Amino acid sequence: MRDALAAEWRKLLGHTKAVAFLVWIYPIGALILVLLINILPGLFIEAARDLAVASPPLWTEDLLSVWNAMNGFPGGTFLRMPFLAFIATAFAGEYQWGTWKNIVPRQSRTTLILSKFLVLGFLMLLSLTLTSLVVTGGGWLQTLLVDVPYGPALSEVDVATYLQGLLMQVFVTFVGTLIVAAYAALIAMYSRSIIASLLLSVGVSILEFSASLLLLLVSQVLQKPEMVNVVVGSPTYNLENVRSWVVDGVGSNFGGFPGFTAVLPMWASLLILLAWLVGLLGGTALLFRRQDINS
Repeated sequence: MRDALAAEWRKLLGHTKAVAFLVWIYPIGALILVLLINILPGLFIEAARDLAVASPPLWTEDLLSVWNAMNGFPGGTFLRMPFLAFIATAFAGEYQWGTWKNIVPRQSRTTLILSKFLVLGFLMLLSLTLTSLVVTGGGWLQTLLVDVPYGPALSEVDVATYLQGLLMQVFVTFVGTLIVAAYAALIAMYSRSIIASLLLSVGVSILEFSASLLLLLVSQVLQKPEMVNVVVGSPTYNLENVRSWVVDGVGSNFGGFPGFTAVLPMWASLLILLAWLVGLLGGTALLFRRQDINS
């Protein structure tokens, strides 16, 4: 397994352009935004400095901001699209370039597919961790420029509780990324085309969001508002619900959808997410084991 992980890591990083534009775009984009929003205004605009003094950034919020955004609804659906494009390239490229034929005889198919999922998930987490550090570093530099403390002080923070919430957000992001990767992998196995996998994977992500809106419309037309409670089985709702419990201390009402009453406890959402993850990864591995890669 270790050899498969190392080989997959080298292979994925070998797609330099795809990695640069679809993975490292997150920390690079965050760096540009930090310069434009935090640093440059603080250097040249008096009103921006006064605003920073009146309402200074907090490291506790900055460190969580990226993870909140990725797990939020519906914004997280669209923020994951560059990752989706990279995942589609990673899986469909194996078919399009004919590389599976050279790799499969040397390794177990289950090991190969799981190693690809794990490396992809780790690469996404690394990118988002760097992005979070860039945002936090930008907040720290901003407070230095206006000579205010970058609070709160550690003595004012329940560090254990804060770290638990942060790690839960990272875990949910990892699970959500692997679920998205499984969608893309299944599509790639059937389409065997990078472009088709990319378009269809993005389409599936948008479809899940659109389906909730359609369900709302149907429930109103049929005058059965409780129908919207069906969304509690979707990964999107449960990702948002866990985020809401961690950040706000209450479950998500799914954007205030009329008729939505089935707010789940956090443990239930975690179980549903793990069930989706195990089912999708297991189904992908099973399909790959039975697939004729030579056809």
